[in-house]
Amino acid sequence: MKKKVLAIIPARGGSKGIPNKNLLKIGDYSLLERALFTAMGSNVLSKIIVSSDSKEIIDKANSYGDFAPFTRPSSLATDDAKSLPVIQHALEWSEKAEKKIYDFVALIEPPCVFRLNTHIDDAVRIAIDKNATSVMSLVEVGDYHPVRMKKIDKKGLIIPYYINEPEGLRRQDQDPVYIRNGAVYIFSRDTIFSNKLWGERPQPFIMDNDLYKINIDEPLDLLVARAFYNEMKRKDNLEMIEYLIK
Repeated sequence: MKKKVLAIIPARGGSKGIPNKNLLKIGDYSLLERALFTAMGSNVLSKIIVSSDSKEIIDKANSYGDFAPFTRPSSLATDDAKSLPVIQHALEWSEKAEKKIYDFVALIEPPCVFRLNTHIDDAVRIAIDKNATSVMSLVEVGDYHPVRMKKIDKKGLIIPYYINEPEGLRRQDQDPVYIRNGAVYIFSRDTIFSNKLWGERPQPFIMDNDLYKINIDEPLDLLVARAFYNEMKRKDNLEMIEYLIK
């Protein structure tokens, strides 16, 4: 039996780091539109919901279809609001409105601007094939490996933050370590309604660090994203980082 998957695109109007971030453009399209396009191009999603408190974002999403049927409560649209209650709200709203029970939720966050529709499909297939409680998209950290991280003690001396760094450690000798890039997360319905995100069986979805590591949180991230986009466009390689609705 085909699994029912609800895609949720969280896109509130406020942003502490970059005002009105989700409507800012990379190339011809906003972060919101790029997230929406990849969801629209997926072959495994049953429905797409944009969760926002912003009329401007809601209107933009609905210009492509009935994707934003409600206004997110203001209590879930603050800087301190957590992801879990936002997901629960959209899932509960959708199931009640449609009288349908979903098997999985796909969370597609606009700040991870470069992703393809096939990434969503691949992550959902991992969730189904592995009977996962969640799937997390990851990229390798490279030079930001935890073995290199330090802190300053009360005497002003450098000490390891986590583990001792061996003398003369080369990058190629480091064990692979990964970080969430925000491109796509899959959660089982049971996990979400157990008030958890990752659950007992989280599975990795490893993505290319050179193409999909940019996550726009601060103004510098936006500059980097636009520069990277322009370079990929110059090389005629945009199909590697973006999916657009024809």
